[in-house]
Amino acid sequence: MKRYVITVGTVTYALKGRDLLRKAGKKAWVEKIVSNVKGNGCSFAIVIDGDLKSAEQILINNGIRILEIN
Repeated sequence: MKRYVITVGTVTYALKGRDLLRKAGKKAWVEKIVSNVKGNGCSFAIVIDGDLKSAEQILINNGIRILEIN
């Protein structure tokens, strides 16, 4: 199963996104990372295993701004 790191701007978005994904039955957790996005310094990421497209759609539909996906 492939692991994805979804970078978001704040810990608030990361925690909200994690909770939304868990409610949808997905395994998700939050990590503090050093962002590759210029000017962001440290950011927070939601890490998931599995289906990226459905996870991404859940986040977008709930107003979570995604900065980067690795």
